[in-house]
Amino acid sequence: MTTGYDIKYAKAFFDLPIEARLTKIIDNSFPDWVNNCNTGVSLIYANACKMVEAVTEKVLETSEDHLGDFEVFSSSTAHEVETGYDLFNPDTGALVAAGTNGVAEGYFYFLETGIRCMSSDNAKFEPRWLTPEDPAIVENLVKTYQHVFPVQLRFWAQDAEDYQSLYDTFKATLKDFPKVSVVEKQLSAPLRAKFRFRPKRKEQIELVETPVTAIAIGLEL
Repeated sequence: MTTGYDIKYAKAFFDLPIEARLTKIIDNSFPDWVNNCNTGVSLIYANACKMVEAVTEKVLETSEDHLGDFEVFSSSTAHEVETGYDLFNPDTGALVAAGTNGVAEGYFYFLETGIRCMSSDNAKFEPRWLTPEDPAIVENLVKTYQHVFPVQLRFWAQDAEDYQSLYDTFKATLKDFPKVSVVEKQLSAPLRAKFRFRPKRKEQIELVETPVTAIAIGLEL
């Protein structure tokens, strides 16, 4: 079940420069990623949707004391965005169409492949999915929501065997997407040495301080 929040949360988020938004997404999502890594995460659809909705609420710093038309959603709500590559149903985000109950400006933030991000320490980026292939779809999204901000987020544990390859491939790929903004942060946290993201196991869990590269990419359509 989705929750709608006061439009002030949309304005506060979208009033930030793009790089500041991406930084907030990293900072406010990282504690949940660490928790998922160490205590396990359920990928049963309903549970995963609930998990990423909670992450979005933390990113936007919403409070149930201030409800309204800015709807935080997960993919179970079926807000579909046709990218041209796939009928891509964003994992989570928040939106309000222009004109809703007198709202002057619309806003649409969505996090693509958010469930994958929050349940993996080595998921690849797919920057091509940030922009729909058909210009008519981009035009319709902007007409409906005015401010449209697609984002992808990744946390990469630097002890992963393929870390350097992931990082180098990502940097090389960015050359094909010059309009995409990127924020990268070097973080650290005590993480499971083994069995990351799996439900708690019977044996003692060993936590090791691990460097993590956090990267968020996005653009306004």
